[in-house]
Amino acid sequence: MSLTVTFPTRHTDTFAATGFVHAGVLLALTEMAYARVEEHLGFAKDPQIVCMQRETRALYHAPLPWRDGAAIEVTTTAVTDRGFEQEFVIRSAATGAQVATFAHRWVWLDTASGRRIDLPEPVQEKLRSL
Repeated sequence: MSLTVTFPTRHTDTFAATGFVHAGVLLALTEMAYARVEEHLGFAKDPQIVCMQRETRALYHAPLPWRDGAAIEVTTTAVTDRGFEQEFVIRSAATGAQVATFAHRWVWLDTASGRRIDLPEPVQEKLRSL
């Protein structure tokens, strides 16, 4: 199973007046998509706990025209108590053309202590369902 979320893109998201969305914006959209995952799965965590990328891989397939918007399909590919990995397939919301594939390895970080925390089993199960 996966979750697909859609975001508008703006002319200010482009790279050097090319008309195509900047790669950094695509990365930011994957982070926003993860926030939607937390909402969708109903995570409840302390405010000082944040989800942080520990590794990111990106493969770009085609440019995204800024007027198209982005549809991002999120799938969890691995989960342990120490963190999880998700794949983000980005497509043009207007045409469905595949634009990029990102893979993030995430950990939960306690900002008060600066340390990674283990994912509770119920959170792991919710992530596996995606």
